[in-house]
Amino acid sequence: MESKLRVLFLEQHAGDRRLGTPAETEILLADAIERRELSVHYQPQYEMGNGRGCGMEALARWTLPDGEDISPSIFIPIAEGAGLIGALGAWVLERACEAACCWPDLGGCPPTLSVNISTHQINRDFFAVLERIISVTGFPAERLELEITESALIADAGLAIDCMEEWKELGVQIAVDDFGTGYSSFSYLARLPVDRLKLDKSFIHRMPFERKTAAIVRSMFGLGREMGITVLAEGIETERQFDMLEHMGCQQVQGYLFAKPAPAKEARALLLVPWGTRLMPVYRPASASRGLHAA
Repeated sequence: MESKLRVLFLEQHAGDRRLGTPAETEILLADAIERRELSVHYQPQYEMGNGRGCGMEALARWTLPDGEDISPSIFIPIAEGAGLIGALGAWVLERACEAACCWPDLGGCPPTLSVNISTHQINRDFFAVLERIISVTGFPAERLELEITESALIADAGLAIDCMEEWKELGVQIAVDDFGTGYSSFSYLARLPVDRLKLDKSFIHRMPFERKTAAIVRSMFGLGREMGITVLAEGIETERQFDMLEHMGCQQVQGYLFAKPAPAKEARALLLVPWGTRLMPVYRPASASRGLHAA
C-alpha cells in the first residue's frame, strides 16, 4: 500500500514532473534546508478596534532555482514524512526570531511573532531547541507565540499539554491554529495553557452565506471573552466578512484583505500602516445620495 505521503504527492502533481518522484523531492528539500535556500515570509495581524498592527505570522516558503514556488501544503507534509520537519522547523523559528528582533514597538505594544509548530515537533526534545533559539537570538520569549493545530491534540493530548506547559515556563505564548476544525476543541480547551485561538478561515468564508456557521463564529468570540482568551479570525478576504466580524465582537484579524505574506522588510512596513493594504470603503451620507438622485 502506498504511503499517505506518496498518495498526496501523486494527487498534487499528476502530470507535473517538475519535482520528480517523491524520493527525489525529499532529496531536493533536504538539500534546500541544509543550504538554507528556503525563505520566511510574514503576514501581519491587526487589532479590530483601531487597525493597529499587533503581530506577524512567520510562514516558510520554498522557491526552486527556476523561480517556481512550491506550496507549503506540499513541502511541509513531505518534510514531516521524510523526518526533515525538525530541522526545517528549527531553522524557520531561528530565522524568524532574528528578523523580529528589529521590529519596532507599536504604540508601546511590541508585536507578537507567531511561528507554526508541526505535530512532529511536539516532543520532549523541542524544549531544548526552543530554549537555545531564544538564547542565541535574544528575542524576548514573551513576544513569541507558538501555534499548534487541533490535530496535535487529537494525536496525543496528554503529550501536547505537557509540552505546552514546559514551553510556557520559558515565557512564550501558545495559540491553537485552525480552531474549530477538529473534534477536541471544547474537550481540552479548559486544560490548555492557551493565550490565543485562531479561528479557521473555513468558518470566515462560509459565515456570510450560512446562518448556522455565523452563529458558531459568534459563539466562539463569546467563549473567548468568558475564558479570557484572545480570538483572532484568519483568512479574511472581503469587506462583508470584515463587517460581520466587527459586529460579532472579533478582537484581532488576519488575511489578504489587509496584507498578503511578504518578505520581512515589506511585511514590517505593512505592520506600521493601520489596516495594511486594505482599501477603506467610502460611505456616502444618505442625504448626499438623495441629492444626486434629485439632480
